[in-house]
Amino acid sequence: MRQIQLGLSGLNFRFFKQDGRTHCFVKRVFTLTLSGLICFGGTLFSPLKAEPVDDSNGKSKAILATLQEAFSAVADELEPAVVTVFSSKTTKSSTGDEEEADAPKSVFPFNRAPRRAIGTGSGVIIRKDGWILTNDHVVSGADRVTVKLHDGREFVGTVRRDFLSDLALVKVETPVPLPVARLGDSDKLKIGHWAVAIGSPYRYEGSFSVGVVSSLFRQHTIRENERSAKVRIYPSMIQTDAAINPGNSGGPLCNLDGEVIGVNTAIESEGGGSIGIGFAIPINSAKFVVEQLMLYGKVRYGKLGVNPRDVTPQQAKALGVSEGAWIDLEPKRGSAGEKAGLKIGDVITSINGKTVRNELDLRMIVLHTLPDSLVDIAYVRSGKKSTLRAKIDSAEPLEVESSKTPPKSSGKPKLGIDIAALTDKLAGINGLGAGVSGVYVKMIDSSSSASEVDDLVEGSVILQINDTLTPTPLAFRNAISNFKSGDQVKIIFLPPTTSPAKTMRILQID
Repeated sequence: MRQIQLGLSGLNFRFFKQDGRTHCFVKRVFTLTLSGLICFGGTLFSPLKAEPVDDSNGKSKAILATLQEAFSAVADELEPAVVTVFSSKTTKSSTGDEEEADAPKSVFPFNRAPRRAIGTGSGVIIRKDGWILTNDHVVSGADRVTVKLHDGREFVGTVRRDFLSDLALVKVETPVPLPVARLGDSDKLKIGHWAVAIGSPYRYEGSFSVGVVSSLFRQHTIRENERSAKVRIYPSMIQTDAAINPGNSGGPLCNLDGEVIGVNTAIESEGGGSIGIGFAIPINSAKFVVEQLMLYGKVRYGKLGVNPRDVTPQQAKALGVSEGAWIDLEPKRGSAGEKAGLKIGDVITSINGKTVRNELDLRMIVLHTLPDSLVDIAYVRSGKKSTLRAKIDSAEPLEVESSKTPPKSSGKPKLGIDIAALTDKLAGINGLGAGVSGVYVKMIDSSSSASEVDDLVEGSVILQINDTLTPTPLAFRNAISNFKSGDQVKIIFLPPTTSPAKTMRILQID
């Protein structure tokens, strides 16, 4: 069965068989060697030319040797700063022996006597006074965390955790400064850049694997474990084909300059091991969490109180922008967005000078803005640019977790919609208060474009078409009278829910 899973070997996670590791290793080395020759040794041989190639000056070999030395330099610099993290927890068992981390959980179906369950992950030292960055799921639930350094020394550490980001810090007390990894800039990453993963997969400490950045901005929702209802949301992850396996979690993903660009976190796998699809949390996201955990012992996230959506090429003309994040629901009452004056249909294009290209940009900028901070928001309303200032609210972790999937697209006018005047009786049925001014949707033709809009259904109340209010059927008909095929239409309406909120959708007329 296909699954995304967190790469921790042991405690509270799936256990994996190790059969076939030799074959995986051989295949990996062969693939890397072949790809290296193709990319960097093009003068050695060419699939398009059969004639001999003169390489007497050894340029191709020199290129490969330089690349090889670059990888070795990364290992020399970073491996002393990478640690193995052992997280142990008291469990119930029938004997007093220590449970093996790689043993299937089903071996102990009726545990009773106290036992120690040991989970293994990785970490990277980020400060010489003993601060170590790792994944939260590596240390989650542990009552004792031990860190083993590259030179074999072991320390018991204290933990500061953040469930939402799946990041944690382990602090160890050491009499001498520790080797430290340099943190890079994950915003500069491009697809195709080299990526190096270092960690302790299956407890093979200091393992080094090489690949490339396969993709960026991957979004995932991953359950904490099979028996937990808690899920973590990863809004923007680095995808890599560098081999990541159980036990790599919390270890660094690095570039050829020896800088940490991500924290290895999860893999896509059917059998438990690497299939070349791994995921890492960008280091720039981790920097915010690290600073917060060090200063406050917890992470304080920002909240604006709006529901953003991407501006698609089809919607750009109607919204009057080429990129940004548009607000498709009325800002939450009492939220920072509402207090600042943001309205449904506004397109946010920047916050404090940081460009907002899409929904993800807006969410990440706001999330990583400290509560009570004042921010300047540039936005477009009905084609006109403007700015306002907002005071960012504090977001509770569970609120941020649940704010993932925005409602789906579009609403529409005359195409297959039968409307009626909104009477007091109909308003009461819909739970609407006094003063609502709009038209009632009696029926939507199932063959029309309007039927494709999930939120616009029979019983909805249409309030506005583009910038024209529709308090009566006549006003509605006048508002849509001049539309033609290909036009984009903004519709603001109240869906028939127990707590109706203004909703905006954009429709391209057939």
